[in-house]
Amino acid sequence: MVAPKQTAQIENIRASLEGMLQEGRSDEALALVVNVLHQLVADNGRLQARLAQLLKHRFGRRSEKISSEQLRLFLDELAEAVPEALPEQPVLASQTAPAAPAVRLQPRKGRRPLPADLPREEVVLEPAAEEKVCTGCGQAKTLMGHERSEVLEFIPAHFKVLVHARAKYVCRACEEGVSIAPPAAKPIETGLPGFGLIADVLVKKYADHCPLHRMHGIYLRHGVDLAVSTLAGWVAGGSDLLEPIARAIRRKTLNSHVVQTDDTGLRVLDRDAPGGSKRGHIWGYLGDRRWLAFDYTPDWSAEGPATFLINRQGWLQADAYKGYDRLFSDPGSRVVEVGCFAHARRYFVDALETDKRAAVAIAFIKELYQVEADAKARGLGPDEKKQLRAERSRPVLNSLGEWIKKTVPAATPKSPLGQALTYTINQWTALTRFLEDGALEIDNNACERALRQVAVGRKNYLFAGSDEGARRAAIIYTVFGTCRLHDVDPWAYTRDVLEKLARGWKQSRIDELLPPAWAAEMTPQPDAEPDATAALG
Repeated sequence: MVAPKQTAQIENIRASLEGMLQEGRSDEALALVVNVLHQLVADNGRLQARLAQLLKHRFGRRSEKISSEQLRLFLDELAEAVPEALPEQPVLASQTAPAAPAVRLQPRKGRRPLPADLPREEVVLEPAAEEKVCTGCGQAKTLMGHERSEVLEFIPAHFKVLVHARAKYVCRACEEGVSIAPPAAKPIETGLPGFGLIADVLVKKYADHCPLHRMHGIYLRHGVDLAVSTLAGWVAGGSDLLEPIARAIRRKTLNSHVVQTDDTGLRVLDRDAPGGSKRGHIWGYLGDRRWLAFDYTPDWSAEGPATFLINRQGWLQADAYKGYDRLFSDPGSRVVEVGCFAHARRYFVDALETDKRAAVAIAFIKELYQVEADAKARGLGPDEKKQLRAERSRPVLNSLGEWIKKTVPAATPKSPLGQALTYTINQWTALTRFLEDGALEIDNNACERALRQVAVGRKNYLFAGSDEGARRAAIIYTVFGTCRLHDVDPWAYTRDVLEKLARGWKQSRIDELLPPAWAAEMTPQPDAEPDATAALG
């Protein structure tokens, strides 16, 4: 069924054509028809691409991985159909190199041993009484040893009540001058929970992605009925205590040599918003892969990253979100943009559904990632990696740039391939900046992966109760995210740090409580080597 607006457009075109033909302007009429056909073809291609993208999103696989065999097949088909679409130099040159000898993996023998630090309880099993008597001579058999095997058992967590008894002293002679022990430190003044329980609530919600109503059911099975509103109050109290830690992590992040950033949405309850909720945003900032900071903003405006990064100097790796443009374009800004080849590749992968020419760009990008894989396998440092990129990545980028220049005139601007080419051209300076510093990454994937903990949690607890609740979530994600980067157990860390903060830990020494410093302090140090001069007296 044709819409009224489209019917009116068709009638206008028909009237124009009739007028041109009556006036003898047949050439203009023909040009008008050709232009209309070009527009129809472009619109049809765009709609087909959109339909293919939606069908893939609904029914297809989400992975963007394309094997070398698939890529070679696309390139071969393209070479047969449109030979001039391929670059002059061979693509996927790494496939023509001699294959590395296959590494033969040794089969794993037996199951993985259980950790030696787990507590062990020995259960002695005795044979039946009649079997301990020799059937030949009737004498009692002698124990010759034990045959041992291990079984891993689980003991559910349990609650206990700590009764704080504050000792009081008084002078019996004077019957005055009562002295009493100071009250015990608590995570929440006059509150019920201990430090371990607060830590458990925070870890369950923000590391294990367990909503508070499920947590209520878990605790109820252990015999303690804790209302969801009570648990929510404990989350608020725990995040308030951890806020100095989060501030210090954010400071470390901003002072890092390289900062990567990305964002994800978070549904937040809001009475004033249509439907009773709005879409807030959690921004992730990864500094040198050592510090991970999260920040919440109630909308997706540029004010969020601009405010957080106001004092940032140096490299900032991000996608092409326009909100970052003011950071890069401001004459007084000292932030340098670094692009993400994973985003560029994603555009070409989407375009591959409707245009095989995208396989050429994907093949070039695959070569760039092969250089990164080789550098990682060889354990190269930043200076060595920069040299390797200059030798191998720069020629590939030059070839990719030449192919893009050649392909742009033949691609419809609004088609998926045209959009991929436009994105790459607009981001070219930022995309090639990883050649300038070996500490830079080729993409922003590490920060994207860090945001998955927010995405997984969002699928479980669905929404934040308020802007303040979302801000507290960003604080806890900051602490737990940095713990994960340093393989720190979030419960042990949170329980210990909460107690130290509640006991009045000095803010001037807050860096000593950050996850890497805490882990170093908690790790047992090897015994010092004996001093050789000590034997000499």
